[in-house]
Amino acid sequence: MSSPQSMLKSIDFGQLMRAAEGLTQWRVLGLSFLTWLAGGLVMVGGQMLATRAGSMLLALLFLVIASVVFSAGMSAVGILLQDKARDVEQRSVAAAIRAGLLCVPRFILFGLLVLAVVLGLCLVAAIVYFVCKIPFIGPILLFFAHPVMVISASVFFIALYWVAAPLLAPAIWDGRSLRRAVSLVLAVVRTRLVPLVLMLLALYIVITVITLVVFTGFIPGFAYMTAIASAVIGPSMMASMGGMGNSAAFGAMASSGHMLAGTLSTVILFAVLMALTMQVMIMGVNIIYLMVTDGLDEQGTEDSLQAGIDLAREKARQAQGMAREAADKVRHATHLDGHGHQGAATRAPSAPVPPAAPQNDIFAPVAAPVAPAPAPHSPAAPVHSPAPAPVAPVTPAPVQPPVAAAPLVGAAAAASGAAMVPPAGAAVAPPVATPAAGPVADSPAAAPLLLRCRSCFEAVAADDVFCGHCGFQLK
Repeated sequence: MSSPQSMLKSIDFGQLMRAAEGLTQWRVLGLSFLTWLAGGLVMVGGQMLATRAGSMLLALLFLVIASVVFSAGMSAVGILLQDKARDVEQRSVAAAIRAGLLCVPRFILFGLLVLAVVLGLCLVAAIVYFVCKIPFIGPILLFFAHPVMVISASVFFIALYWVAAPLLAPAIWDGRSLRRAVSLVLAVVRTRLVPLVLMLLALYIVITVITLVVFTGFIPGFAYMTAIASAVIGPSMMASMGGMGNSAAFGAMASSGHMLAGTLSTVILFAVLMALTMQVMIMGVNIIYLMVTDGLDEQGTEDSLQAGIDLAREKARQAQGMAREAADKVRHATHLDGHGHQGAATRAPSAPVPPAAPQNDIFAPVAAPVAPAPAPHSPAAPVHSPAPAPVAPVTPAPVQPPVAAAPLVGAAAAASGAAMVPPAGAAVAPPVATPAAGPVADSPAAAPLLLRCRSCFEAVAADDVFCGHCGFQLK
């Protein structure tokens, strides 16, 4: 591999003068002219249709089509001029156009790569400027950070416009993939940056001189001839020169043949000028590409670039795995937390609820026995039990000494106040089966409650105030 010093000594600036040979390649010049003419007509026609239809989407579609036409056509021109720079037999125009169409996706990918780098640079700048919002120390950081960010962005765009793009395009025209073309550019920048910059500066000087020569003849000729045509034909010729960008000019152009002819002739003249200028530019970058890549060891740079890409992929894969593991842990913890509460609620046994004892009658026997107590001398009150329906015989209980009965209070009796409390000295009557008002219910809880008078023990209703049998005041 040649060193930069040897490259500086071996730079043949006379080879750059061969860039002017692009003006002598008439077949390539015709293809370049047709490319600029077709691209210009697609843009102008698309703008006219989009203006009449009032559709921005249609204008964007025609802009994309024109960009593809320019890219494919100029790639075909670059391929033909690269064959000329190599001093090999040029391929046919059809083969060059096919190869140029294959170069379009690579240029699109390169544009996306540049866009990603620009977005990354903007993100870094946003983070730096956000840190500069810190009070007191923020202005000091901004004083140093802002020039650094401006210089970094300037260097990136200068390198993109004047180094990377002029060197990447010939690498793609040479049949390289985008990755190999990028690795080649990096290898040249790392090892032969100074000779590359010097040769590009010399090429730009040559292009500037040739363009100046061409335009010094074209501008006066265009101005004089246009002025004479406007004076002879009318002001419509001058309107066609300055009104190409608005819808009114397009409407007038359709009704004026002179304006349409003047506009199309102007487009053709500028297409010729652009074709001449681009012939010199493309021929020059092809020559520089062949000179800086002569004897270049690009395999090491390509291997290092591939290693960097693999490392970046591995880091991205590791970050993705860590993010997935963190998400799984959070999801698992949430799942366990939800099921833990449910499991605790399931494992905690509920306290058994004793079944409520049916209280169909206020004279039902209580659960706890009442201890006998001596009673005063008072006759036991007779028990009168109505028997509207035959009942099963009940075996009389043995006679027990009189006891003091505890007051029995039922739920319904407490609500109505008609619950019966036996007087002192009265014996507790044995339970008597009394029929309900209607048919016997299947379960004891379904039978209605029976209320009795506290004096005569006759059945009373819940809304009675006086007993209907003895006249005792119930409420």
